[in-house]
Amino acid sequence: MIEKNLLNAATKFNQSSVELPKTVLSDTLLGRGKLVFILHDGQRYQLRITKLRKLILTK
Repeated sequence: MIEKNLLNAATKFNQSSVELPKTVLSDTLLGRGKLVFILHDGQRYQLRITKLRKLILTK
């Protein structure tokens, strides 16, 4: 349901001149794991999911 709502919103905005930020499912980033490293501007960040399914981004 959430994906359908995001798609509908994206379709409406794509018809205008405003460009939406990308939306990525956390499962796409994390896969089956609970941890992914992100390189940004020469720095390494850790994105992890907690036992309570919260996302934590740390340097």
